[in-house]
Amino acid sequence: MGKIVSFMNSLKIGKHESAADEIERDRGDDYAVEKKSTSFYVTSIIVSVLGAIFIWLFAVSTGTSEKLFSIQPELRGMEDFASAAEHSGFSVVVEKDSTVSFTLVGREKVVKNVTNDDIAVFAELEGLISEVNKLPNDKEQTLTVKINIDAPIYFNIEDVSKNEITIKLVPINKVTE
Repeated sequence: MGKIVSFMNSLKIGKHESAADEIERDRGDDYAVEKKSTSFYVTSIIVSVLGAIFIWLFAVSTGTSEKLFSIQPELRGMEDFASAAEHSGFSVVVEKDSTVSFTLVGREKVVKNVTNDDIAVFAELEGLISEVNKLPNDKEQTLTVKINIDAPIYFNIEDVSKNEITIKLVPINKVTE
């Protein structure tokens, strides 16, 4: 078997030597080459991450648009509230101009397709029924109700004109004979 190994060594079979392998190298040179190679990969990774962040910031910052809306809020639970108010001796008067104006901000392609039907503007009156039953009906009462705006999650709502609605409870004049 020793003869086969020495024969293969003489033919240089299984060895891939090049002219560069025959040159004697200093150990310090190999370290320097490896260090440059490692720093190249680290630099490449850093440049790639910074490039990705830049592209992401560009994509997010461009193409935003604003659209102004003016919507009359829905008074949820108004029938029950008015019934409770009447039972307590009041008539309900809602402020005349309760329209809510606001700006919707988001991606330009999406904002331009949004309509009033896509946004819910409302005030919940059901929570006030118990308060109405406790109020004395000898004088006018004023209640304020928070206005809620529900828009799709990927929009920002800015510049809201009003956050609440004023509701007056006026005592019903009873005529006695």
